[in-house]
Amino acid sequence: MSSVMEMKVSMKKGVGFYIRAASSFLKGIEAKEATEGKEAVEAKAPVDELKISGLGEAINTAVTAASRAEADGFGTITKVETAYPDMNNGRGCAQIFITVKRKA
Repeated sequence: MSSVMEMKVSMKKGVGFYIRAASSFLKGIEAKEATEGKEAVEAKAPVDELKISGLGEAINTAVTAASRAEADGFGTITKVETAYPDMNNGRGCAQIFITVKRKA
């Protein structure tokens, strides 16, 4: 059974946040005990496929997060799609979808 996760990128958080999130999704998270001032973290298995999407100005952030995950060796970019959907105000807005598969 393959697991797929979708990550929607926005401009509200910095690019570093999305780079760390993508690497956490692709390599998984180890369990950590509760320490002074910090909560316990449960282990999470890595996902087989991560779909990163960005709209408008967030396209650069989405591309950077995906290419950094590939450069760091966590996965490979297998598919890139672009779209130009109509928005409520009548104008379109560019959109990108990037699929990253985890390296075995």
